[in-house]
Amino acid sequence: MTTSNDLKNQIYSCDCERCKALVCLIEQCDAHLLFSPTRAGRLCELAVVAATGDSGLPKEVVVTERRAYAEHLHLVLSGPTSDADDPIHIDWAIHNSNHNPDATERINLGRARALFSDGRYRIQMQLPAIVK
Repeated sequence: MTTSNDLKNQIYSCDCERCKALVCLIEQCDAHLLFSPTRAGRLCELAVVAATGDSGLPKEVVVTERRAYAEHLHLVLSGPTSDADDPIHIDWAIHNSNHNPDATERINLGRARALFSDGRYRIQMQLPAIVK
């Protein structure tokens, strides 16, 4: 069985765009995300949206992409939350992030912001400035 550390190591050692985007979200934007093989729906959904950059991901493909990324990680999403038929994880991040003072059960995206506009989900990463 895959452990949380196994999952984290797998993501950090992978060169695919979704894994690299997730690592950037954590390391460069200071997002605090849970690595849990049994509750990976949120992690997978945030990764696939973050990987699309400024272009964003159309609402109608988020769930398909989340499930494909879970397969890439050799994970099985199960249950009404992790394997939801709607993009509930990115919606939760939009309405309940650390940037919303009225949020309940916050998800800490660090300096990143989850957005929805023009039928597309985006994660805007506020990267730290590079000092020369």
